[in-house]
Amino acid sequence: MPGESRKYGTTIAPGLYAPVHQHFFVARMDMAVDCKPNEAHNQVVEVNVKVESAGTHNVHNNAFYAEEKLLKSELQAMRDCDPSSARHWIVRNTRTVNRTGQPTGYRLVPGSNCLPLALPEAKFLRRAGFLKHNLWVTQYKRGEMFPGGEFPNQNPRIHEGLPTWVKNDRPLEETDIVLWYVFGLTHIPRLEDWPVMPVEHIGFMLMPHGFFNCSPAVDVPPSSSDADVKEAESPKAIQNSLISKL
Repeated sequence: MPGESRKYGTTIAPGLYAPVHQHFFVARMDMAVDCKPNEAHNQVVEVNVKVESAGTHNVHNNAFYAEEKLLKSELQAMRDCDPSSARHWIVRNTRTVNRTGQPTGYRLVPGSNCLPLALPEAKFLRRAGFLKHNLWVTQYKRGEMFPGGEFPNQNPRIHEGLPTWVKNDRPLEETDIVLWYVFGLTHIPRLEDWPVMPVEHIGFMLMPHGFFNCSPAVDVPPSSSDADVKEAESPKAIQNSLISKL
């Protein structure tokens, strides 16, 4: 009826109802950060930003710091996003350092995200148990390619794929790290989605974290002017180290 509202969705045109729903995606990333072929020297740390307790180290009550936690095994590495602490994860090479002596790495930065809006007993979670967390980390194993297992749609068994693999609780230090990032959006339909839905944005970023010795955008060659030779010496050295890193 005209003007009638619906609890579980939106009337987007006369006689046309669109339910509220969710979209989910999984990115599987075999990282091998700064590793040569057949090397496996990676580890994963979770970073959370915390507020310093009131006291001598926080006299103005506005101090905060980044705290790292090493994810040592697969069961420890079932993690969820937390924008309140700017949570992100870094995959590091344990045997390669940058010019400050810190391990080289790459950072996984979440974008907007969500978790399944369903009770634990929901039937679809039996075959898509990987949706229960935003991040899974596994030790590389040949054949572990699909987060829901080989044949999730018709498989009579439940919790295939990631939920089963991580029960082995394999160590995640000095190994070949595979990140499984689960990201999704909750779509509340609107009239502007009909007849053609415009666009929704979702994703994540992988960015270098101490991987380069300086900004990789600094690629302008030094000046050839005699007056600028002294000033150009230091940037030139930095540039050379950058090129070798690239």
